[in-house]
Amino acid sequence: MRKLITVLFLPIFSYGVEILSPIKNSIHNEEFATISVKLTKEEIDNGISLEIKAGKQYFMFGMDPNRDVYCRSMKIKPGINVFEIIYTDQSGKQIRKSVEIFRYSILYKTSEEPPPRFEEKFFHTRKNEERCAKCHDMSSLPEDIVPESPQKSPCYTCHKVLTSRKRVHAPSENWVCNYCHLDVGLSYQRYETPFPISEKCFSCHEYREKVWMNKKYVHGPTSTGQCNICHNPHSSDYIFFLKKPIWNLCTSCHAEKASGTHVLAGFVFGKSHPTRGRPDPSRPGRELVCSSCHNPHASNYRYMFNNDYTGDRYLCQMCHKK
Repeated sequence: MRKLITVLFLPIFSYGVEILSPIKNSIHNEEFATISVKLTKEEIDNGISLEIKAGKQYFMFGMDPNRDVYCRSMKIKPGINVFEIIYTDQSGKQIRKSVEIFRYSILYKTSEEPPPRFEEKFFHTRKNEERCAKCHDMSSLPEDIVPESPQKSPCYTCHKVLTSRKRVHAPSENWVCNYCHLDVGLSYQRYETPFPISEKCFSCHEYREKVWMNKKYVHGPTSTGQCNICHNPHSSDYIFFLKKPIWNLCTSCHAEKASGTHVLAGFVFGKSHPTRGRPDPSRPGRELVCSSCHNPHASNYRYMFNNDYTGDRYLCQMCHKK
């Protein structure tokens, strides 16, 4: 007698969880990166959650039947960063995927030199934009157009996090991204910024160019036109849109001065002159920092002294008038 065997056919899902951005092994200069994850219809219908991890940061999405792409902007640290996504379905099965990127900055030891596997990869290619066009306006504004409001800019939805810091640079605040990021019409890179960036900076700050470039001594970042080594062109939590507080910024390169004291041995306050932690007599209400004595852009004196002083004692008399 033959046994009747009942075979139960369970639905088989093809899991194709896909990380659209950031691009694997890409180099980033900003402190934010956006992770974008695309799910199939089966994954959406059978899913419970999508988790995103980046270092200590964590975010969870519940499944939405009306969307197949999930995006989140997160902070990234200097050096190597790993974005991990965890998709969980109704049976408890999990799919894990990750992407590794590198945040480059010469201001941090951990990010001065990217390992060979990392390289600059531009997201705004025609191919990538076609995948985003379902939800986002991928058009570009003409160079001379100012949006009526930030929300009217096609850049706003994805890049609004760049204006989240305390001080916002005027082009970013007005969302005239098209002034610095030009649509060059290439299929592999749409929005190019000039290198060095000073070409754009001096188009607004032309007076500074005339003053600094005619000085006898010009500080390295200024002379090479790389204003964005020290300044963030979008926004910053610090004065002058700096990437770090002044003392921390200067000692990122001039590490030998990071003891907090300086070269005038036996002068005052112990072994040598302080460089921070005291009020600045020449600028009431502000703390003593490197720029109290040194011009960070250019000077006619070899130590980049302020006010083009040609002798040490004249600089000292800015504060020590007696």
